[in-house]
Amino acid sequence: MELAEAFQNALYILEEERVRPTPSYRYVAKEWSREMLLEECTLKPQGYTPSVAAATTLTRMRAKRPREVWENPKLFVFESVNFNLLLTIMNQLPAENRPAFVAGLLKPMLDAAPTNNGYIFPCWRGKTSSLALLAEFCIRNGYVQALLDATLKLKMPSTGVAVMLIEIEEMISLNFNILSRAQIDNLPKALAHLREIAEQQTWTAKQASGGGRMVNNPHYRQGFSNVGEEIVKAIDAIAQQCNQARYFYVKGVLEQTTNLEVESDKTKVVGFLDSLGFDPLLTASLAKAEDLYRASSDAFDLKSCLGHIRSFYEHLNIDAGQAIANNLKTPVVDEWDPTLTFLKNQSFLSLQQDKFARGLYTLLSDEGVHPLIAEREFARLLRNVVIEYGLMFLTMLQKKGVTIKA
Repeated sequence: MELAEAFQNALYILEEERVRPTPSYRYVAKEWSREMLLEECTLKPQGYTPSVAAATTLTRMRAKRPREVWENPKLFVFESVNFNLLLTIMNQLPAENRPAFVAGLLKPMLDAAPTNNGYIFPCWRGKTSSLALLAEFCIRNGYVQALLDATLKLKMPSTGVAVMLIEIEEMISLNFNILSRAQIDNLPKALAHLREIAEQQTWTAKQASGGGRMVNNPHYRQGFSNVGEEIVKAIDAIAQQCNQARYFYVKGVLEQTTNLEVESDKTKVVGFLDSLGFDPLLTASLAKAEDLYRASSDAFDLKSCLGHIRSFYEHLNIDAGQAIANNLKTPVVDEWDPTLTFLKNQSFLSLQQDKFARGLYTLLSDEGVHPLIAEREFARLLRNVVIEYGLMFLTMLQKKGVTIKA
């Protein structure tokens, strides 16, 4: 599909979306969530299922600001017919044309339209906007920065932007991990311009700080104060939601990965690497894997993490093998398989240790190199096993008096 045709078809969809919005969040868990149990204080009548309770709870939570962030982001799934149509159009474009496609959709920043559908979410003062869908589309497809950059070009607040921010509040509340930890940290700052132009429409004149004469506001325009106040409140609420989401990121990382024995052993591994004279790049590779693991927002980050863990594991053995071979005045090929054979033949690894080391390398390659993505469970397991292997291997080297550099 040509870019011009894709863009025109998408505009037809967005115009329909502006009048009849399609985004929704559906509760998919079979159990009662913590948030629902906190909200539901009365006895539950027969047939009052978790999905029904979730809808009731969600309606009440939408009336609050700031919105509470649900700790488990997998309880609700986002659904939208028009989202799927836009995604189908974009996937028919060559990869190099997709950023221009998204930028073209954002450029008009279409305003809101009145709705006659009664209560519908998201809306503000009876108006809906396709910007809510565009926000979901950009954030869920990796174009967060394009969306934020588009807001920097705005000169006045609008109802469409207000509706968009309400949808972002919803997204963070129910699926906060759609935004990475870094994006969560940056979001309030990225919305600062939008807040500023909105706040400028909330007052005509005020007394200067510290007292004195009244100061007129040259930016104020009649008719924008209400929407300005709404946008300011929404952005301030989003900032508080980001604080709670940040906490859940930290909590999740600590609960999923913190094993005091493993963390202690990792510290010992780093100490051995330094004392035995290994190349500092080896320590840097392990540190990079740790950074990716702790800050990971998706399976692609975890794949990169496993790639660094594999490199660390491979070169830990190869560098040690080269050092031992130099001490023995015996050549050995600077590659994985010959090194493992050499270490076994020189009794630095037993037969079972050799089999384990090879099996671990194969597993690291299968999970960290060949797949497009990696799952957190595999990343956690392989990270921990490599650390424990490293401690065993480096302890053995120390006991045998092996040093990597003179």
